[in-house]
Amino acid sequence: MDLVTKNLLESFRKEQSFSDGISQPDLFEYFANFCVTANEYEEEFEIENISVAGGNDLQLDGVVILVNGVLINSKEEIDELAKMNKYVEAEFIFIQAKSGSEFKGSEISDMFFGIKELLSSNPSMPRNELLSEKESYIKYIYTKSDLFKHGNPKIKVYYVTTGKWTDEEKLVSRIKTEVDDLEDLAIFDVVLFKPIDARGLQGLFSKAKNNLSKTFVFSNRITLPQIDLIRESYLGYVSATEYISLISDENGNLIRTLFTENVRDFQGDNPVNTEIDTTLKTEGKEAFVVLNNGVTIVSEDLKLTGDKFTLTGYQIVNGCQTSHVLFNNKDILNETVQIPLKLIVAPDNSIKNRVTKATNRQTPVKIEELSALTDFQKHLEEFYMAVDEKHKLFYERRSQQFRSDVGIEKIRIVNVSSQIRSFAAMFLKRAHQSSRYYGTLIKDVGSRVFVEGHPPIAYYLSSYTLFRVEWFMRRNQIDNKYRAFKYHLLDLIRMQILGTTLFDMKSNKFEKSCERLNRIVWDDDECLLAIQNSIVLLDSVLNGDLSRDNAKDSNISDKALKILNGN
Repeated sequence: MDLVTKNLLESFRKEQSFSDGISQPDLFEYFANFCVTANEYEEEFEIENISVAGGNDLQLDGVVILVNGVLINSKEEIDELAKMNKYVEAEFIFIQAKSGSEFKGSEISDMFFGIKELLSSNPSMPRNELLSEKESYIKYIYTKSDLFKHGNPKIKVYYVTTGKWTDEEKLVSRIKTEVDDLEDLAIFDVVLFKPIDARGLQGLFSKAKNNLSKTFVFSNRITLPQIDLIRESYLGYVSATEYISLISDENGNLIRTLFTENVRDFQGDNPVNTEIDTTLKTEGKEAFVVLNNGVTIVSEDLKLTGDKFTLTGYQIVNGCQTSHVLFNNKDILNETVQIPLKLIVAPDNSIKNRVTKATNRQTPVKIEELSALTDFQKHLEEFYMAVDEKHKLFYERRSQQFRSDVGIEKIRIVNVSSQIRSFAAMFLKRAHQSSRYYGTLIKDVGSRVFVEGHPPIAYYLSSYTLFRVEWFMRRNQIDNKYRAFKYHLLDLIRMQILGTTLFDMKSNKFEKSCERLNRIVWDDDECLLAIQNSIVLLDSVLNGDLSRDNAKDSNISDKALKILNGN
């Protein structure tokens, strides 16, 4: 392994808080899975949910399943996305990582054989539990083929080594034969093979750590007058092709993280979106510019060269629905379709919050939903920043704001989605939903999180407890078989230490109880003991059955409650 890759591997180990005793081949598999997935999927993900390596892995180290742009880990998520969006657009990514320096044709062929075996209706080889789960999700997706409105699933095959790819003729020919065999199954829209060598792997890792930056042409614009607390702002329109490039990554995927500050996720084929879609498919689509409200972009920085605008750290704070419908129609759009665009550069946070609220009021969104994503967040971020260095977590109020920071353990970064999941698990009895699709969870608990009067320490506490569970797992002090139940452990820890009855969350008693639990999870020995005790309770509830499907059981909390109350 070359020196650069070896050093990046060590940086990755530290950032991800893996034990220094982890073997190099295992670490390289995690590293390759991370780099490939981060290149294909802009949102946060857990590496352990990608990795399938081990015995009976069919020569596969990682499997990524994307449905409508979301990385899924359950059949329920597939159902939820299909129901909300009214279509299913799937992509399967298979990864094989070899820390050696050769692209071996036999190993590549073995990988393709493993993929075909995974897809077979008459499988003949054993597979491990993690791979069996991925297989079940893939085959479940095909039961919804009537919703494949944008074509059959796509497949990408990544083979990663620390060597050098040279387009060797015999190897290229062999790979083409393997790709053709997969295409002959007639169940995929596109089949791509992507060799990643040392230089390519280094590039993927670098990209995963850097803030998003894009250049587009914005010639039809006016510069707005100077506005207090805003560096500069523009109003105008851009062609659909320019706009599509702005919201797509280099792989042609929609960059979903651009919409994290929208109040609502893409709503699929609802009446408004259907009307937009119909307009884009008619001969009169050039009228789109006067029929649509357009999009609003807020950017942390801007470099301007003539009509070329280079944005860094930007978010689309309004226009999520429009953007998704445009992206879904990208193959039929041309320069005649123009998009109204408002660009605001480097605004003060208070102005940015007002922009988010004002632009989202065009749709029926509750004021408390807007406040949850703006006002409360600033106070929560300030609380996180005030914690001493040893116990500090980093609250990512703005999407990927710590992405390029060197030296921060990634499991110490808490984004809005993660915060809601941990808080809902620990205090709202929603542990069974916390690992599922975020859109469904927020519909259920949206009015009960980020509530004015809630003490910030409760949010920090839930995130820090989750961080500790992850930390001990990655150091093999807690068996990884409990990973699927990590959100349940938060709930059980809280019940065992603070009691089975919660105080009113706006009361001083609730805040004091959080402070007491916080002191325990800050202490290494006491925290580990608390987690171990919660595991004993979980084992008792489940009678030792740790199959991952049991993590979806909504009754775990109530069953634990009965045991703790002596019933």
